[in-house]
Amino acid sequence: MTDQADIDSRGREGLAHVMMMGAVLIFGLNYVVGRWVAGDVQPYILGFVRWTFGTLILLPFALTHLKGDAEHIRANWKLLCLAGFLMPFMGAGVTYVALTYTEAINGGVIQTSMPVMIVLLSWLFLGERTRGIQWVGIAVAIFGVLYIVARADPATLVDLNLNVGDIILIACNLGLAGYGVAVKRLPRDFHPLSLITIVCAVGAVCHVPFFVYEIMSGIAVIWSAKAWISLGFVAIFPSVCAILLWNSAIARIGPTRAGFHMYLVPVYAAVFAIPLLGENIGVFHIVGAVLIIIGVTMSSRRF
Repeated sequence: MTDQADIDSRGREGLAHVMMMGAVLIFGLNYVVGRWVAGDVQPYILGFVRWTFGTLILLPFALTHLKGDAEHIRANWKLLCLAGFLMPFMGAGVTYVALTYTEAINGGVIQTSMPVMIVLLSWLFLGERTRGIQWVGIAVAIFGVLYIVARADPATLVDLNLNVGDIILIACNLGLAGYGVAVKRLPRDFHPLSLITIVCAVGAVCHVPFFVYEIMSGIAVIWSAKAWISLGFVAIFPSVCAILLWNSAIARIGPTRAGFHMYLVPVYAAVFAIPLLGENIGVFHIVGAVLIIIGVTMSSRRF
């Protein structure tokens, strides 16, 4: 009986790792698709479609849970609105703006620093204790991000001759980290399907003014096969599939073990960006990524 239980446990754990690999594959592809379609579809149109269709897809499955969580929703509506602004809009939607200026590989590498930003924001806003080795890790990871942004040239930082897309990506990462901190304040029995549906809906609403502006600006969407493929991809995969896979995996193996899969995001981004977009991996990408991974590992330690 014990042997069978061990086999079942290993099977569930193995499935969780497969789910997490699927989620980070989609996250990595999202950077590639955002860069690939830049110029054909405006960034806020892409973001609006992503979160609007994500909401519509999730809603039928979430209705029962939304009714059950009605009291939590009323009590935490401000926090839910903040979460919807931070993740779908600031963290994800604005990423498509960044990708009109910078490379998909940069997006994947910079995203790996998100756990460090969560530790830092948790210290700032939740009062969570951060010890010496964690501060060293935060500093190392931030240095890794700056190394990538500067393309290994310190003069770039001194002269502030930076790629605006990389700066926007850092802001997006702060948004994603802020979301991670915000949801810590929600009740533990808040159903994850209720949460993600509300967050998607708020994110879609946040995109509306910018979506309308892009439509009214007269910049035409080029309705190419590339545009349709990209819109279909963002509507289904990063907004619904990846998040459901991510949440399911975390429920099985915990956030710490699941989080290490995020290091695969730049790998997947590079695998597709090199042949599809003609991007190249520079030494600064590798050095920066190693520094970020070291920093994240140090900052995630608990004593």
